[in-house]
Amino acid sequence: MIENEEPQIYRQRYKIMKKLGAGNFGTAYLVTDLTRRNEQKVLKVVRLGEMDVEQTVDSVRESELLSRLNNEYIVKFYESFLEGDYLCIVTEFCEGGDLDQRFKELKKQNRTLEEDQVVEWLIQILIAVQYMHKSRILHRDLKARNIFLKSNKVKIGDFGISRILVGTMDIASTFTGTPYYMSPEVMKHDGYESKSDIWSVGCLLYEMCTYQHAFDGKGLMNVIYKVVEGTPPELPKTYSKELNDLLKKMFTKDPKQRPSAAELLQSPFILAHRQVIY
Repeated sequence: MIENEEPQIYRQRYKIMKKLGAGNFGTAYLVTDLTRRNEQKVLKVVRLGEMDVEQTVDSVRESELLSRLNNEYIVKFYESFLEGDYLCIVTEFCEGGDLDQRFKELKKQNRTLEEDQVVEWLIQILIAVQYMHKSRILHRDLKARNIFLKSNKVKIGDFGISRILVGTMDIASTFTGTPYYMSPEVMKHDGYESKSDIWSVGCLLYEMCTYQHAFDGKGLMNVIYKVVEGTPPELPKTYSKELNDLLKKMFTKDPKQRPSAAELLQSPFILAHRQVIY
């Protein structure tokens, strides 16, 4: 449970049910909202006192970013508040866990995802990414652990290292994120742009179909070499040529030639599926 020195203000409204996880600076709890008929939510408590100024700004920025986003495929933000050395962020609870957990469960059961399910989740991720990019926000750390499941719908969460785009051609130059999902331009320190998120979506698509990283290696340098110089992998033959062609487009090395989320959603293959699903 929450340590005694942590803030008490939320105890008037939220009842702690269990700890969901902990990072370098913050802890996430499953709580019930006593003012909303015990609705389950997630309370993220970030200790600002242990951070430097830049990290503190990042944490406050995360809460501001979340408050601006309103999309059914993005984890819903409820409120944030400061209490002493702590920033508290309250968000939607996704009872299905994250995609990383789901992949491990399915792999253990020796079950693969049907193409219809893969495409449905891919469409939902692309809709969320398109919305983010329209809102001038880059996620910058799209990975299976940051995609959550609720009623079998996927929702993008954890905007901890997102950046707001100030100008149309602005490129965030910081080297952040998870190596397995990083694009060639990020690996080469050429900067991060909206198309870099699309590369990460490609990595997610490959993982949905194989439960493996698209670019894996024994060490960071090996992963970097595969991403920058290697030939991107293809999907297993059990999946359609059309889906594999979509993956190839997302794995285009040159970000200028890589399609946007909006362009991918307008591809004939995706449009055909959207008509059936929605």
